[in-house]
Amino acid sequence: MMALISSEWQRMWSRKITWILFAAIPLVLFVTGHFYQGLNDHLASNSPEYTLMDNFPVLALSEQLMTVFNMALLLLLVFSITEEYRTGQIRMIMIRSYTFTQLFFAKWITVMIIMFLFNTFYLFLSYGFGSWMFDNASQLMLFYHDDPVSSSTALLYNLRYYGFAFLTLIAISAVITFFAVISQSTTTAIGLTLGYLLVSFGYPQILQTFAQGLKPALNPAWYFLSLTQIQYQGIAMALAQEPKLLLFNTGVLLVYTLAFGTGAYLIFTKKDRFI
Repeated sequence: MMALISSEWQRMWSRKITWILFAAIPLVLFVTGHFYQGLNDHLASNSPEYTLMDNFPVLALSEQLMTVFNMALLLLLVFSITEEYRTGQIRMIMIRSYTFTQLFFAKWITVMIIMFLFNTFYLFLSYGFGSWMFDNASQLMLFYHDDPVSSSTALLYNLRYYGFAFLTLIAISAVITFFAVISQSTTTAIGLTLGYLLVSFGYPQILQTFAQGLKPALNPAWYFLSLTQIQYQGIAMALAQEPKLLLFNTGVLLVYTLAFGTGAYLIFTKKDRFI
């Protein structure tokens, strides 16, 4: 199994797209930092949205999680699964003594390791860009926190935020893997995933429109059946001074992971799929 993961690792890093994604991180952080510099001019310094060196990593992630990170995950999985199936590379791998189960998990594990490195690199560089582009302060405000926190507390918060964000990427990876497995071309896989993400993004807005005036008011948990809504707001709420919907959001992530992951696994491991 380790030899297969090593082979997948080499194959992923032989693709230009993997290097391009990592090379794009500094540009993404610079553009995001420039955006928050402009936003600071219209905010009070005690606002949780006011950007400082110590909260820039979280603000930079929250701004790009639904777009840059989801797209990076999409490209890595589609090129690892759908593209290799279309070009016949998977058949060459299956000539060797590996099972469909081993190949499935080797591909998914390799992509998620790369995404973990992507997250880690983004976190470290965000501190570098934060110290360059923003002021430092002994205390700062965090979302859904009543009292200011120290830099050390902010660091722990940032690590927890990135950890929870990675859990959302695991759930979304299951969805993308499912679409990548059932698609006969990279275009179809990308189209299905983008369609799903658009529906997931639009669901809370549609629900809010229909829920206006309801008595009693709709339970807020309904909005967080959307993975992108968890990425957008659910992480900060789960890490609030008084956590909200932490167990519910974690449960939603688990259900998505198991449902779509199991579906992708069952389809991928059909013995007649690669004949």
